[in-house]
Amino acid sequence: MLAFEDVGAELGRFDTVVMYGNNFGLFGGKAKARRLLRRLRPMAGRIVASTMNPYDTDDAAHLERNRRRGRMPGQLRLRVRYRDYASPWFDYLIASPEELEALVDGTGWRVGRVIPSEPLYVAVLD
Repeated sequence: MLAFEDVGAELGRFDTVVMYGNNFGLFGGKAKARRLLRRLRPMAGRIVASTMNPYDTDDAAHLERNRRRGRMPGQLRLRVRYRDYASPWFDYLIASPEELEALVDGTGWRVGRVIPSEPLYVAVLD
């Protein structure tokens, strides 16, 4: 098993990295996302990822709390639990299409297409 942040060129080259199921969130936060996007650029022709727009919420309190803490509005801190087992805490990122544009700036990627789908949307980076 290999953690997402440990992915490197030794895996080879891929036409497409698919991150469905809201797995864009694995990018974690702004700095980590930009670092991983730069690392993935020479390894992949495109990334197809789904995420949610954090502003499509009925309770914006968490968005403001994140902003006050210097975090992206849709940045979550969570862990996975199953019975007596729990993962370490980790950051998980949901980003609006506009935030996604800002994240990829300077990484070698561009947002080629955004495909709306409720409640998620799919972004194609190329």
